[in-house]
Amino acid sequence: MNRGMLLIAALLLLAGLGAGVLALLPDKAGLPTGCQAALDQYLTYKNVSLGEGLSVKSVVKAARPGRLTQDVSYAVYGDSAHYQTDENYQEPANEAEATTLWQASGSRPLPFPPEEVWCALLERNTGEPQYGVAFVSLHQDIYNADWVVHEAGPDPFVSASTQVASDLGCDLKLDR
Repeated sequence: MNRGMLLIAALLLLAGLGAGVLALLPDKAGLPTGCQAALDQYLTYKNVSLGEGLSVKSVVKAARPGRLTQDVSYAVYGDSAHYQTDENYQEPANEAEATTLWQASGSRPLPFPPEEVWCALLERNTGEPQYGVAFVSLHQDIYNADWVVHEAGPDPFVSASTQVASDLGCDLKLDR
């Protein structure tokens, strides 16, 4: 009976380790799951709430994520439970809920530099397509980690975004 219990415990441990490893692997698109979720949430917010008409043309991993600094981050989007963001995706129904959402969205400033950054080449289709960049980054301290989206200017289609992408080592092939 003891050997049976030992075997079951070992199998459960292996299954748990396997699940942990699978959670860290990229999804079908090659992006880590949290990164893809943050990018999808950003696009939904921009398209549905703001009527932007954005789509993603390509996403590449930044070779130099440490170059994404607080100075070049104009706006931060996300529903982080740990860190402060400029834009929370949830719409409060009333003032009391707005206070609750702000308190729930995290009280710590984002730790810089991020651990990982992915540059997303965005296309805005308003007649003639326009291209811009947003940065999906993993911010982490010793206790928590969250994926958020950064814009490098008041609009991801400003030239500052493409310059930041270049500085981060993202080869987005912007010469269209």
